[in-house]
Parts: sequence; C-alpha cells; structure tokens
Amino acid sequence: MVRNEVTTAELTALRDAGVLGVTINAALLGVAHYADAGSLLASLTDLDMFADVQVAGDQLPALAPLLARSGVRVLIDHCGRPDPADGLDDPAFRELLRLGRAGHAVVKLSGLVKFSRRPPPHEDTWPFVRVLVDAFGPERCVWASDWPFLRAPVRIDYGPLLALLEDLVPDRAARGQILWDTPSRLFGFSA
Repeated sequence: MVRNEVTTAELTALRDAGVLGVTINAALLGVAHYADAGSLLASLTDLDMFADVQVAGDQLPALAPLLARSGVRVLIDHCGRPDPADGLDDPAFRELLRLGRAGHAVVKLSGLVKFSRRPPPHEDTWPFVRVLVDAFGPERCVWASDWPFLRAPVRIDYGPLLALLEDLVPDRAARGQILWDTPSRLFGFSA
C-alpha cells in the first residue's frame, strides 16, 4: 500500500526493486479514500504496474469507473469478496464478471475465508470461483494461497487449499494456466 500522493519517482523505485503493483484497498479504507487517486493510477498505468484491488460487498461498481478511466492494469484480489448470501446475480459480482468478460482485469482466486460464511472448505464460495474461471478464462486467473493468512478466523493450511483448486478447476490444462502460465506471463516470472 502506498499513499495516494506517492510520486512517480517513488513508484519507479519500487518497480525497479521488483514491485509489480500497489494495493488499492477499498475493503479496508473505503472507496471514498481513492476519490483523489487519479494521479496514482495514471502513474501506475505509465509504469505498466498493477493496481491490486481489494473490495468487499458492493464497492466494485463505485470504484470501477475510476479504474477504467485510468487504463491501469487491474488485478482483483480475493475473488472480489462477494457476499455468498447475495448470490451470483448480485450487482457487484456482475460488475466483476463484466470486467472479466471484457478482458479489463485479472482475478486472483484466493482468500475464500475472507468472504465465506461457512467453515473450511468454504463450499458457499465454490460457485463464485467456478463462474469467475468461466468469465475470466484461465488466461486471466491466478491462484494464491493468501499466505501468511493474516486475520484468518480459522487455521489455514496450504495443502488443502491447493487440493481444493483441483476440485474447483478439474481441467488439468486450465489449472496449469492458472498456477503457472498466467502468472508467469503477467508478472514476468522466468522459466
């Protein structure tokens, strides 16, 4: 996370040190906090860095126009944190799917514990993950364990999360894209 007033020089130094983007954490700070973040997003765009967007509930529709105007590379974290009680037709989740179908974002399949209302393995989140993979395609999905599991309400282990991905994305080739090909291409990992 950086302050909205961060300079392009400061961002350039971060990029040159290997940082690929910054967090736009509306889930923590609120959407209004980013109302004056136009210059930050413009600098990220110019430097070809990501805005790692963390939203919750209905925040994405309010933030999406700002992101779209900037042209910044968008990575939506934690599946967009939809509320399972609101279902797949929730307007915020539909906005996320629109971004995916239009090719305007990448989604990180992570943090199920952050939006599930059930204990592990968080079965109420599974329909959301499956629809995200379909809308974004494996070429715009990345997986993450969310380690070091900050503020997790229950114990989380890496192995079961990885095994769960096999159930959620049963096609081996698609899983390979999500786990390796897509992050390698997007984040510049070398072979």
